[in-house]
Amino acid sequence: MEFCSAKYHEKFKDWKIGQAWLVRTPKGVFINVVFSREVEVREPEAFVGVDLNENNVTLSLPNGEFVQIITHEKEIRTGYFVKRRKIQKKLRAGKKRKELLEKYGQRERNRRDDLYHKLANKIVELAEKYGGIALEDLTEIRDSIRYSAEVNGRLHRWSFRKLQSIIEYKAKLKGIKVVFVNPAFTSSLCPVCGGEKLSPNGHRVLKCPPKCGFEADRDVVGSWNIRLKA
Repeated sequence: MEFCSAKYHEKFKDWKIGQAWLVRTPKGVFINVVFSREVEVREPEAFVGVDLNENNVTLSLPNGEFVQIITHEKEIRTGYFVKRRKIQKKLRAGKKRKELLEKYGQRERNRRDDLYHKLANKIVELAEKYGGIALEDLTEIRDSIRYSAEVNGRLHRWSFRKLQSIIEYKAKLKGIKVVFVNPAFTSSLCPVCGGEKLSPNGHRVLKCPPKCGFEADRDVVGSWNIRLKA
């Protein structure tokens, strides 16, 4: 059997080849190969704070600027969830039901994966000049979710850890250091005066009335505090 590599695979020609396995799918038989290489992760000059949310990613840059990227991920996940629910109600069992559920499940994964890689590329690009990225350690988030059944289900379907993993490996390939910080109080403490608890002042705005009068969007506050913790 002849193996033909695509132009995309040329970048791996000097990498170490690891495990490989064959995968049979409805579209054919594919070979998955693991490539690896050693990288030197440098000590960062500063960190970019990254606040991951259901529908946006907000970045706090060391120069005082903030970047917010609207992702629409919540709409993507909710849309495919509704489609699957309709199929499950209409078709109680059978091959057709299974095929449709797999089809829409794969479409959702493809859209999410494409979104995550584009987001990670942008975050790494913005962080490259500083050398560091700070993310929240969200490993226990699902155990602490206490909202309505609808919101709980939505958050359980949110693949935040996969996005973090993609950001982490793309950053390391560029020699960028990634750290995970404790998420406690990142969206509730004032990043200016440091100790005061912020109060709601509108739909998504938080304010520090007791001391400095600081006021900002809660996602800006979150990304800023994540950067400060790093």
